[in-house]
Amino acid sequence: MTTFEFTILFLCTVILGSIIGAYSGTVQYRIQCDEPLITKECHCPSCRHTLPILHQIPVLSWLFLKGQCYYCHSPISKSYPLTEGGFLLYYGLSFLLLWHRPIVLTCLWLLTILIILFLHCQGHFRSMIKGFLIFAGYHMLYGTLLSFICAAL
Repeated sequence: MTTFEFTILFLCTVILGSIIGAYSGTVQYRIQCDEPLITKECHCPSCRHTLPILHQIPVLSWLFLKGQCYYCHSPISKSYPLTEGGFLLYYGLSFLLLWHRPIVLTCLWLLTILIILFLHCQGHFRSMIKGFLIFAGYHMLYGTLLSFICAAL
């Protein structure tokens, strides 16, 4: 595998990590508020205004919006960018250590998601299972692609 190919895989993994981190925060909020886990649109919890895609970019949107809603200016919790950044770092570091074992890497990520959902969503078992299945689908797709790419190189 060339350095360029490795760098592309690493960047894709880091982006996936930040997206999974963003969705993790959203899933926890939606489970606790009894909202559907999959919707077409995201909204501000304070003013309920639908957020455009540019306001949903993990970590960067929070920085550009200075930690507040663009529409109602209510503060956005620091837990969102911290969670997104934490997942970004976790996925990046675990990829650097285990890139040559994509199945182990995918299982490790899924186990982490399961533990986080279990700790934050107790009492909402059905929603927690739905959330895990959604995360599992994303990870299995990425893990399968990563396996094929690593086998081909």
